[in-house]
Amino acid sequence: MTMKTRLIAAIALGLTAASMAALPMAASAQEKTTDYNYVGAGVGLGNLGPSDVGLAINSKITVGDNVSVRPGLITDFNFNTGETLFLLPVTYDFNAVTDNGRLLPFVGAGVSVSTEGAGAVGPLVSGGIDYRINDRLVANGTVQWSIFGNSQVNGSIGLGYVF
Repeated sequence: MTMKTRLIAAIALGLTAASMAALPMAASAQEKTTDYNYVGAGVGLGNLGPSDVGLAINSKITVGDNVSVRPGLITDFNFNTGETLFLLPVTYDFNAVTDNGRLLPFVGAGVSVSTEGAGAVGPLVSGGIDYRINDRLVANGTVQWSIFGNSQVNGSIGLGYVF
């Protein structure tokens, strides 16, 4: 991993941590269905170096009406030789598509940083669905298209803790 890649990854993680620390931790009494935040983990799928299955860390931070930042990463379990993909999409969160308000699709775009080889930075297209299991748990599925020299499609399926 080059110094430039490490610097970009550190900046992305620092911005994610700073934005999470700045969030209010109390929910309003009239919360909209798309106004929730979570952090979670799951299974990452796709081109992950020597493996096609790995670890996915994902999150959602609401920044406005139906707009969120969804920082995350996907990696194999061998951090020395594999690839780690840092993802920072801004998404539009659609209103619930079910009567019970639990199924919430989203689409967005952002930046993707890969640590494979000399590293790469490029645009990211993202889409997926959150399913609110209850007030504190959300299941999610996401597909990300990282557009750089060796464009790749990755995905994740996971559970998140709503705060």
